[in-house]
Amino acid sequence: MILYHYTKKENLKSILRDGLKPNFMGIVYLTPDPEKLKNFGNILLEVETGCLKLTCFEGCKNWEVLCWGLILPKNIKVGNVF
Repeated sequence: MILYHYTKKENLKSILRDGLKPNFMGIVYLTPDPEKLKNFGNILLEVETGCLKLTCFEGCKNWEVLCWGLILPKNIKVGNVF
């Protein structure tokens, strides 16, 4: 499944080298609809989630998906730059 993550230009180099690292709770925030979260950065990343553990909640499943753990660089593709 392809989901999306926005980031700032200054984070791109380390993301492509090290992957998307989870926050202190072990979560990377993704979205199924890239139009919903444009204000979180100017670079859209396409993330192949494969067999990663995902969680979404009924009230926000159209705009937010929680991914538990590191997303490896091989699963990340740079999409649009805004």
